[in-house]
Amino acid sequence: MTSQRTPLLRVAVAGVGSFAQRVLIPGLCASELADVIAIFGPTALKTQEVADRNAVPGAYSDYEAMLDDAKPDVVVIATPNDVHLPMSLAASKRGMHIVCEKPLGIDLAQATQMHDHASGAGVRTAVNFTYRSTTSFRHLRHLVRSGAIGALRHFTVTFHQDIRANPLTPLGFRMLRERGGGSLLDVGIHMIDTVRWLAGEFHSVAGTASTVVRNRPTTNGALGQVTADDTASFVAKLDSGATGVIQVSQVAFGRGGFRRIELFGSEGSALLEEERNQSPTMRVATSGTTGLMDGPTPDVLRVSFEDFPRAHVERMLRSIGGLPPEPGDDPWPTFADGLIAHRVVDAVEKSAIRGEWTVIA
Repeated sequence: MTSQRTPLLRVAVAGVGSFAQRVLIPGLCASELADVIAIFGPTALKTQEVADRNAVPGAYSDYEAMLDDAKPDVVVIATPNDVHLPMSLAASKRGMHIVCEKPLGIDLAQATQMHDHASGAGVRTAVNFTYRSTTSFRHLRHLVRSGAIGALRHFTVTFHQDIRANPLTPLGFRMLRERGGGSLLDVGIHMIDTVRWLAGEFHSVAGTASTVVRNRPTTNGALGQVTADDTASFVAKLDSGATGVIQVSQVAFGRGGFRRIELFGSEGSALLEEERNQSPTMRVATSGTTGLMDGPTPDVLRVSFEDFPRAHVERMLRSIGGLPPEPGDDPWPTFADGLIAHRVVDAVEKSAIRGEWTVIA
């Protein structure tokens, strides 16, 4: 009998940061769809330690040398935002498929260049919009897709963190707009993708983005200027006619990673609320009921904390490998989706400057 096992994808990972070490690399190594053959990092010793810990044979401190020596089928780019563009172009030039961390680039121009170059090279792409793999967000998508709340009328989305609340937190690349930092590009783009996934395309936005803490200590003891927003709020109109509000902040004391999504439809409502190190809650109201009731998550949507890395990366790998999604799953977002999310961010930034509604280009 001929084996139906999917051939392994030879995968190289660029980046040895926290998320790469906690989720991406372990998930790839645990997946039957991937053979992780090389890791790139800017510091040779750290990169070798990460490679050894995960039994990855190749460790490189030169990215293009890794591409040329290891010749992967797929490159996973999990580096700071300001090097996504050259790394993506180097991979697509060599005909290698690409999984890229969000946001694609530091701005709309870079995202457009990455998308167009990969499309012209005929390589498959994926964007690491992580929340599409979480149990709670998949449950919310299930409620929408099943018609449980009917046609969406309006929504509110909140994402609060305290990672930049303390003004003594040192200046880092995520606080510099020229390096692709800011609350909009860091967490706001996740929520923009979530709204698109749940409710469809944005038509126009009106909002503001601001920097509350304008100066922070640097590694040499001086003060450095923060150039990226640390909080943003905007009103949105969707193509469907639904309206909503999205508010993100990284200066919210007491919030480790708080997310609240409220969807109000023609037949009911759904409320998701979750905080880091706490179990998420889902409450649902339907026509004819009073108040919101707990909404149990269907078992088919559940994924354990321990298995999340593997389950998450395999959704991206199936897309990169040209395989259909698992039953019940949606197609994974590509660079085209990442580009659309960038267009929404760009429109919010323009609206903040002009003080007017901005149509998504």
